[in-house]
Amino acid sequence: MLQKIILMSLACIMQITLSIAQGTGNPTSGNQNEIETGVSVSPSTLRFNTKPGTTQTKTIKITNDTKKKITYQVTFQDYGLGQDGQQDVGVKSDYRNALSKYVVVSPTLIELKPYEAKTISVTLDIPPGDIYAIAMWTTLIIDQVIERPKLQAPNTNINTMGMGISAGMSFGVNVFQNPPNVAVNSVEIQSMKYVKAGPKNGNTLVMKAKNTGDGIGYCLYYIELTSILTGRQSKLKVKQFSIFPGYEKELRFELPKELEKGKYSAMAVLDFGNKDELQTAEIEFTLE
Repeated sequence: MLQKIILMSLACIMQITLSIAQGTGNPTSGNQNEIETGVSVSPSTLRFNTKPGTTQTKTIKITNDTKKKITYQVTFQDYGLGQDGQQDVGVKSDYRNALSKYVVVSPTLIELKPYEAKTISVTLDIPPGDIYAIAMWTTLIIDQVIERPKLQAPNTNINTMGMGISAGMSFGVNVFQNPPNVAVNSVEIQSMKYVKAGPKNGNTLVMKAKNTGDGIGYCLYYIELTSILTGRQSKLKVKQFSIFPGYEKELRFELPKELEKGKYSAMAVLDFGNKDELQTAEIEFTLE
């Protein structure tokens, strides 16, 4: 198997518009006018670019398409870099990049009647000063509030203890803050390799990228395959990801099962938000 990696930059201008929505639920039958589809939250990500000393507000819509009244409570979970620079770990709000301490949410308790939708207002209030002109992030957690039923002891023995578990739906919304001074980010392709099929995965192309800038990178990437024998080209679907300053990410593309055997050239294209530059990596491999 021959592998060859080429890293390069391409000058171009690319404009891409994305629409992201997230929902969940178990469809059930209702009458013709009331179809029960579950609870949905959109969008799944809020991207702020608030200048220190100013405020900025965005909204989240939560929809109850069920026949039951449901209550949700809003909390936050901050997280940061692990020791290896890749894993996310929970941190306190005094962590340098923790955003929750500058976020105001209204309301924090949401009661939804059947088939009702409400809007949650999320406001960033960043203090003035260069010290706050950094990328920050947090996760906004929307947790279902469940009233626990009274537990019935199996007998009247005074030493008997009853236990129960109440489970509910939860949603996580990413909240990212990139102040204007870090709007242009730098994400580099570190490596690219071909991995043969294993017991759990098919043939896969693996690309590793690192954010070497000081802002959150909002990235799109795709892979173009070319058969060296026939010259036939195919493009694998576009994917997206976010990457924090100093982070590395491993991005995996499983190759189509119907791909014919033979020698291929694969070019990965990474758009990290710089309108004048893309990152690319090229590799040759043999599909046996």
